[in-house]
Amino acid sequence: MARDTRERIVAVARDLIHGASLAEVSTEDVCRAAGVHKGSLYHFFPSKEVLAGAVLEHNWDMMHAMLEEAFTGDVPPLDRIDRFVDGFARMLAAMRERFGATPGCPLGGLATEVARQGEDGRARAGRVLSSWTSYFAAAVSEAKGRGEVPAGVDPAGAALRVLALMQGLALLAEARDDPALMLLAKADIRLLLQATH
Repeated sequence: MARDTRERIVAVARDLIHGASLAEVSTEDVCRAAGVHKGSLYHFFPSKEVLAGAVLEHNWDMMHAMLEEAFTGDVPPLDRIDRFVDGFARMLAAMRERFGATPGCPLGGLATEVARQGEDGRARAGRVLSSWTSYFAAAVSEAKGRGEVPAGVDPAGAALRVLALMQGLALLAEARDDPALMLLAKADIRLLLQATH
């Protein structure tokens, strides 16, 4: 019962944040939407910052599952990145259907807000984003070994550029309410990976 309540609070908070932003959502909003008293919320989450961290972890769990599926080794490494981009675009389209508008990246946007909460928030956001880029770095490293990207490409630096490109396109997708903009990343990532520095 307690676990169900905790999970319901996180799910409701996630939906409210995706529909607006962390700053715009109050604990009262979460309690009302989840049908719980403040005491119940604070039993699991002593502060809004702790709740935001739980939502970030939940979003990372979902993104991690997408990454694991996209980056299985059954296709060449750069095709894995393409497959992830396709999945990311589908996720944005599904969120658009659910929320009535494209909300942008559910992980990147919240990570930015959590990072503003101080040292703990920055560390948590940094860990999540580093874990995400590790998938890109591994694929770029393998592609480099296969001669598919120039020998001078630094996989870690390339991975950061790939994530930055995707976050920028997610922002544009949100601003233009067009999840298909994310698909531009596939060709642009191939161009980025030809840069040696």
